[in-house]
Amino acid sequence: MKYDKKIDQVVRCLANSPNTVVVTGAGISTEAGIPDFRGKNGIYRQLGEDRVMDIINIDTFRDNPRLFYDFYNQYFVFPPVEPSLAHYVLADMEREGFIRGIVTQNIDGLHERAGNRRVVAIHGNSERYVCTNRDCGEGYSSAQVKQQGAVVPTCDLCQAVLKPDVILFGEPIKDFADAQDLIMGARTLVVIGSSLTVYPLAGFVKAFSTLSQDLIIINQGPTHLDHAALVKIEADHTGDALQAILRLLKRKR
Repeated sequence: MKYDKKIDQVVRCLANSPNTVVVTGAGISTEAGIPDFRGKNGIYRQLGEDRVMDIINIDTFRDNPRLFYDFYNQYFVFPPVEPSLAHYVLADMEREGFIRGIVTQNIDGLHERAGNRRVVAIHGNSERYVCTNRDCGEGYSSAQVKQQGAVVPTCDLCQAVLKPDVILFGEPIKDFADAQDLIMGARTLVVIGSSLTVYPLAGFVKAFSTLSQDLIIINQGPTHLDHAALVKIEADHTGDALQAILRLLKRKR
């Protein structure tokens, strides 16, 4: 493997860390077949970020749910995919006690499906929908919504419009305090598949990097905090790198 020395350095760090937390971005999910919205072929580049932000917006959802759902169903709903190797390795690392939890920007729910138990999904989960009637609040799976066959899904109990359980522009992130506490309380932070440009998560990682703790970055391409990392691994396939790390961690026991 072209980065064996860096892998060894990461293994030594994780083996001696009493509290390792992982932060994941779109890069880990592209390996499972989900497009990167902000990548060179993503919709932010194709359609323009302003247009996306205008429609995938809480105000548009409330004022014109038909416009919102026409756009959301076209660009944000994908055929089912399976977790990538990287997702499964991270689940193994949690079960083995090498990592304590994951904070993710992704909305695909693949960490949970792979078997991770402590996942803080700050942008929500696209596999869930929630009734917008506060007196109801009934939850639905994406499969249940698909069965309705309606462009704008509604609640079976009260007929109010359902909202994807994801954070839209104009909304605060979910579990802000949990994400911040998990990251800032870590001894070692491993960032995977994120260029660290989206806030507030990038801000949490930047704040962590100012402490005398260990920051590890595994990503394809540069990030905004490469200069602060103890180790930066340039990986075309994060699953391969993580598998090598886990194999060596188990040998050290």
